[in-house]
Amino acid sequence: MNLRHYLYSIKQYFQNKAVCDELKKYKNIHQGQRCFIIGTGPSLTTDDLELLKDEITFGSNRIFEIYSRTDWRPTYYMNQDFQLIEKYADEIEKLDAMGIFLPVEFRERFAGKKGVCHFVLRHRDFYPKDADFSKNIHHYLGQGFTVTYGAIQMAYYMGFSEVYLLGIDHNYSISLDAKGIPVMNDGVQDYFKGSAASNKGLNLPRIVESTVAYMTARKFADKQKNFTVYNATRGGKLEAFERVGLDDILNIG
Repeated sequence: MNLRHYLYSIKQYFQNKAVCDELKKYKNIHQGQRCFIIGTGPSLTTDDLELLKDEITFGSNRIFEIYSRTDWRPTYYMNQDFQLIEKYADEIEKLDAMGIFLPVEFRERFAGKKGVCHFVLRHRDFYPKDADFSKNIHHYLGQGFTVTYGAIQMAYYMGFSEVYLLGIDHNYSISLDAKGIPVMNDGVQDYFKGSAASNKGLNLPRIVESTVAYMTARKFADKQKNFTVYNATRGGKLEAFERVGLDDILNIG
């Protein structure tokens, strides 16, 4: 682990201990339940979201761009991308969720916002080794270069026994390889239908590292007695987790 980043994360926690410890109220509050972590990939549909209105769900990043087309709203919202948070702070400010999880660096920006809790995002250049998987997210959240990895850690902390990923296509029109070089993937759509989102001026996906992070989550889950992560995404390229059909999970058809 990069010692500088490790020491910085410890310093961040102790400087913001009272704030980060607010996350403790979420420890095991959903013991034995299931949840759905929703991505913003092109496979995501409003029809699928409507089916999840009575489920516990995590939304992330620019998921609010689909709100005008569905009555569904996530139970929890999470974002760990600093540039995204800064750019869409006003939209995040308007969100109504049981819990909104953001890096501690934004504690002043969202001071007084109902439901907001903050975490320390511990950065480590782990590739090709495993990423950090935090069992105690009030201390820190392990960086996996995808908010989905952070949400999986959050789900474990909250006591969920079954986690289903939806809309996590893990495939982008442009991403960075292990050396930080942009790689083009022509003909690939980045976001769900109707989204006006663009990666221009923002952090490009680091798909090599995030793949390792997903494999880390799979290895971690395989060692637990009551914690399993499934991929319910329709298509896509995420193969780290066992695939399941959303209709089968919800007993449709």
